[in-house]
This record gives sequence, C-alpha cells and structure tokens, in this order.
Amino acid sequence: MPHGGFSRHDAERGTVRAGTRPVPTEAASLHRRNQLLHLATVGVEPMIGRLALVAFALALASPALARDPIGTAGSFRSVGWAQCQASYQEWKQGACDPAPVDATLAGPSLARAHIERSVALLAQTRTEEALKAANAAVAIDPSNVSSLTFRGRLLLTLLKLDAAERDLNAALMIEPTNPVLLASRAEVLLNAGKPDALADITAAIARRPDDTDILWIKARIHVSRGEIDVAERDLKHAVSLDPGDRRTRLMKAQAQLRLGQFEGAVDDATQTLAISAGDLMARETRALGLIALNRPAEAIEDLNVLLGPPGQPTTAVALPHNREILFQRARLLAQLGRREESNHDVEVLLLSGGKRAVLRVQLYLRRNGFPDVRIDGERDTDFDNTLRSCVLDRACGSGITRHI
Repeated sequence: MPHGGFSRHDAERGTVRAGTRPVPTEAASLHRRNQLLHLATVGVEPMIGRLALVAFALALASPALARDPIGTAGSFRSVGWAQCQASYQEWKQGACDPAPVDATLAGPSLARAHIERSVALLAQTRTEEALKAANAAVAIDPSNVSSLTFRGRLLLTLLKLDAAERDLNAALMIEPTNPVLLASRAEVLLNAGKPDALADITAAIARRPDDTDILWIKARIHVSRGEIDVAERDLKHAVSLDPGDRRTRLMKAQAQLRLGQFEGAVDDATQTLAISAGDLMARETRALGLIALNRPAEAIEDLNVLLGPPGQPTTAVALPHNREILFQRARLLAQLGRREESNHDVEVLLLSGGKRAVLRVQLYLRRNGFPDVRIDGERDTDFDNTLRSCVLDRACGSGITRHI
C-alpha cells in the first residue's frame, strides 16, 4: 500500500477508522457545545442575517449520530459525537479518553494508531489532546500524505488556518492533484479570506464530482461570492446523492431562503430537523421561511423553541442577532392579537439594551412617523405606547429591529 502502509482511500480522506467507536448520542452535552462555539471566530461567510459564525460552530457541535463524523474532505463534519459517562471535571481530566497507543508498534502501524486515538479523542471533544495525537502521527513520518491530510483537516476544524494550510501545502507537494487536499485547502483559503479558493475547489470537483463534502465546500465558496443560485444547484446535487446529510440539506434550505424559495426552504429545514431535532439553525431557517409565507402561528412555535416562552429572560438575548428574532416574535404576536405576550418580549429587549437602546429607539421613532417622541433615553408611558404602535405597524416595525 502507498504512503507508508496507509491505503489510497485513507490517504485521500486523511482518516482511518477508530478501533472502538464511542456510542453516539442524540445531542452533545451542553458544555461541549459551548466549548465549540468559541471556535467560530473568523472567515465564515454570512448565510442568514448575522448568525453564520454560530452556524459554523453548531455544525461542529451537532452530533453525527450513526453517520461518519469525520467526512471525506475539509473540516470534520462533527466534534463531540460521543457521550462521556462522567462529570465535567472528570471529563476534563481525561476520564473518557481512549487508552494510550501501544508502545510496541512501529512505523506506519504506530502512526495509524495515533490517528485512531485522535479520532476517539475528537469524539469526546478533547480537541487539544486529539491534536497532540495527530502531531505524534506526523512526527513518525513528516512526508506521509495521510497523516498530513488528517492533521491539516483537524487544524482546519479548529480554525488554526495557517498551520492547516502548511500541512495541506506539504501534502500537495507530494500529490498535487489529490482532490481531498485541494478541497480542504480551498476551505482554508475561504475561511482565511484568501484568493484562489475557487480554483482549488474547481480542480477538486472535476476529479470527484459526487462527493457531498466537496460539494458543500464549493457551495460555501459560491455563497461567499454572492452566487447563491450556483450554490443552490451544487447543494441540490449533494442532497440527491445523500438525502440524509444534515450539513448540505441545511445549507440548501438557507440558500433557498436567500433566493426567495420559501416553500423549499421550509421543506428542507423540516427534513433537517427530522435528521437532527436539536439543530437550531434549521429551526431558525424554518421560522424565517414561515414568516415570509405569512404563517405566523407556526413561526412562533419555532421561535419559542429558540428563545423560550415570551417574556422569559434568556441568554439568547445576549446575541444581537437573537435580539432581532425576538423582536420578530413580538411583531408576530402583536399581529395575532397576543398583545400581552408581545409586550413581554419588547420589555425583555429594552431591559437587555438599557438606556442606549431606548435612545436609539427614540431616534428611530422620531424619524419614522412619530415626531413628538422625546430624545432623552428615558422610558415613560408615552414612549411605551408609541413603541407598541410601531410594533403593530408593518413599515415601522420592520425597520426598528436593528435599533433595539
């Protein structure tokens, strides 16, 4: 077998099967989801509103269930897909880590064992330990394409983009037409905001046109270029190849939403939720599609899952984007005559934004049909009544969101 004992399939994927795969669970534990959220800090194109960074993190944190969590190319499909039957502190100390690598192994067998251990550590969201295991595999043979590819993809998953690019470039020096390497580097370049991502992904897709992960990367690149229709065609092809792949179906729903294909967006978001009921991006995408289709009661059901009951304090309000969708719910509740619940949401928004939010809203109201509003950053009965009138008015309410 080429590449120091790895199969050609392993060399292209940059992965091997772990000897013992942890049992997948329906949802990763909350602390592991929160750990992954901090990874999404750079280089991910906007999909819907301002939630693209969170979308990328949730894509990693979402469980893979019985599906391949590593995938074939680019960033890994999932991290933290196994459940650790231990406390958080015990987990941090390695209670659920796989056994150390057999020290009697040598050469390619030892490198393979380190990568298998890295995969098992990723299952437990032990990302830094997984990287150490990948480093150990590369150290055995720094020119091994499979080890370099695996570590490059892992570094990409962790958004260590410069290091990922170095590994992938080193591997491409050995195999310049390897489609997995080309597609993975394309994703690195996309996330880093560098040029040439399209050239790499075009070369990769020419060699492997029916790979769902490569199609997903290609679609992301087209979205970043504003070519949503091209992205939607790629995603439609990917979904036809693998209807159960969550990432491509969700992104297809988001692309359809951008294209005004609201029925399709709702349908694909619903099918994504059938695959992973806890997918927050799918839930929000469906809610936005339902709003566009003037189906407010159904949209509110999804928004309630995202935000909690109306008027309830929620950590979701800390995100500016979620303040926007909270205001959307307030508008929908008012539209359905549920004024008290609508007022509760507006109250939460104003309390979360403080005096500056009140001042911004006052300025907006003064410029949009309410010239008598005071500009002092203070609330009173007149201000609250005027704001509620704005919520009920489609034109005024649709523009005020960003000011709260």
